[in-house]
Amino acid sequence: MAIKGIPANNTAAGLTGDNVDLISNTTSYAELLKGQADSDLRARLWSELVTRDAREKNVFSKFMGGEGSGKPITEKRDLSAGGADKITFTTVAPIRGQGVRGEQILKNSTDTLDFGTFNVEIDLVRHAVSWTQVLKLMRFTGKTIDQLSAEVMSEWMSRTEQDQIQYALRQICIKSEVGSNYISGYGTHTGNELKYVDGLSTDIIQEAKQALIANGGEPMNTGGDENQEIPGYLFFAPDACLRPLRSDPDYLEAITQADARGADNKLYSGSYAKWDNNIIANHNVLIDTARGRQGSPLLPTFHAFAEIGNAVAAAGLGDGLGSLGGVDGDYMANFRGAGVKIPGGGGVDMGDDDSGTHYVLGIDTDGSYACYSYSAIIGDQFSSINLTRVTNTNAKLGGKVKLDNANGFNAGSTWVQCNRYGTPIGYALAMGKDALYFAKGKIYGEQIFHYDDFANSGNEAHLSAVGVQSVYGMAARKDTMKRVPAVQLIEVVRQVPGLTLTQTS
Repeated sequence: MAIKGIPANNTAAGLTGDNVDLISNTTSYAELLKGQADSDLRARLWSELVTRDAREKNVFSKFMGGEGSGKPITEKRDLSAGGADKITFTTVAPIRGQGVRGEQILKNSTDTLDFGTFNVEIDLVRHAVSWTQVLKLMRFTGKTIDQLSAEVMSEWMSRTEQDQIQYALRQICIKSEVGSNYISGYGTHTGNELKYVDGLSTDIIQEAKQALIANGGEPMNTGGDENQEIPGYLFFAPDACLRPLRSDPDYLEAITQADARGADNKLYSGSYAKWDNNIIANHNVLIDTARGRQGSPLLPTFHAFAEIGNAVAAAGLGDGLGSLGGVDGDYMANFRGAGVKIPGGGGVDMGDDDSGTHYVLGIDTDGSYACYSYSAIIGDQFSSINLTRVTNTNAKLGGKVKLDNANGFNAGSTWVQCNRYGTPIGYALAMGKDALYFAKGKIYGEQIFHYDDFANSGNEAHLSAVGVQSVYGMAARKDTMKRVPAVQLIEVVRQVPGLTLTQTS
């Protein structure tokens, strides 16, 4: 029997017989992968490494499962599906009615099966990283280019997936036309909008659960909880939005009195306890050095790498601040109004027409701040947004509000989503069973290559690139009434380190 890359008689390999024991005759992992004949094996191993690592890094990994798993995110893979195919999901409504009694005839009193269907369109998504031969002359703490490329591509793949999941659920809730999937307007400012002091409380978590139940959201699988008769749901939010919960008197008392004593207490460990049988999952959103989006769709953030506004003020161009962002990345993709295209994301239901006026709060390195407005970004041109100072709001912000744009904002300033009164806001997701369907096609995490320019004697091109391509799509589940039953979006106050905000009505 011949094995690809090894002579049938094995004479050249120094072996006898027709069978080869790869374990006993391979002296090292590097030797196993050596040679052009093993390029397919190298690609498969690299792809498997990237795919597994990406899933482990995905903040939703614990809440994803196959059909029937009862998890909030349901995965389904169709190995025959390619790009632009559609995978149809079918829902069936429960039946009611009185039934019949005794000798009554049933055939004239039967109910009908009420089916509802919607499509998740899958598409090809690709990205890659490139380098030149100069990179090989640099030192990288003992890592090969294969290892480095696998690390950056797995980080991109996981970050892209989790951002798309958050974006898809956020927008479908905001734009839902059947039923209510958006909880806001419970603050103490004018029009019941949020003030900075109106942080998340246990009352809001309970309200979100009741909204799920009222909208038909089924409880998720809580992993064999002893109180299975109590509906269990997921409350997912960035830690910056959950942090005020630790100051809520009811929550604080429960943790103090009912949780374990010692170092495992939730107040010391930093984790969050269940509340009303809601699993509270926090997402620690890190700000890194990537050129492009920061934060997440639930915690939109822009970190300025250069000064903003000085040139505009010096030119005497009025009260505007100019453009926030840059042309070399998708800096504003997580902010409201950005038309991000999600594979299979429900078309117009996705809310990529998130029109209207939105707001950001600029926070300078010296702690001063100011509120600005901007219009929804047209199409997918979300590299930057044009800002206009909100004079009335800034006049009602106490503390260190910037009175004008004379000095602009320094490099390192932070920009966050806010409401029209300057309150930094983020979003939380309350989810039940099958909140979102994640459909995958026959290609997922496949390695791709590109070589260009002249090659050296070892046949290594000057310019090399490696990346991944996947075929997938996602969409929030709809029931037979066209409702989105298993998810609720909650607008919440976002805590910003070092920010002290005094607001007057």
